[in-house]
Amino acid sequence: MPAALAGLVLAAALAAVMSTSSGALIATATVFGQDILGRLRRSPGATTEDAHVRGNRWLVAVFGIVMIIIAAVLKDVVAALTIAYDILVGGLLIPILGGLVWRRGTNVGALVAIGLGMVATLVTMAVVGDVYANEPVYVGLGAGLVGYVVASLLSPPTPAAVLAEWDRRSKGDAEVPVPVPTS
Repeated sequence: MPAALAGLVLAAALAAVMSTSSGALIATATVFGQDILGRLRRSPGATTEDAHVRGNRWLVAVFGIVMIIIAAVLKDVVAALTIAYDILVGGLLIPILGGLVWRRGTNVGALVAIGLGMVATLVTMAVVGDVYANEPVYVGLGAGLVGYVVASLLSPPTPAAVLAEWDRRSKGDAEVPVPVPTS
């Protein structure tokens, strides 16, 4: 391949990687800011738009630094992707499936399952000493399942109005949504 064409292909590949990375970084910061920090604040609507934008910029910077550190530590792209997907499957599969099939499942159960599944996956990965092993995912799934069931049974059930709204949306009804209590 001629040098000019090879440079163009390399520039296009780098642009695609940077675009994907920036999108993931912005999505992570936004979800963390809205869904986690926003729920922890006493009065989520009290911040101005400027404060909201400034907060998101700080989160992007913090998560960007974390991404740089992870990239410096894990020099193998395949290993980094394997770890990411192991955490994804070990931490999220049980709460997602549980939320779809078990009506007694709760948001507390889902959060416990995510935390336990992720930690169990990472700890097992460190103990086994092999990033490419399957055992960490199995351990994470098992820990997540136990955590989901136990925490869901120990926490109050999801309110009937929330379940009714879930059923309505699952069926694809285009009715005007009914206000659902958030507590």
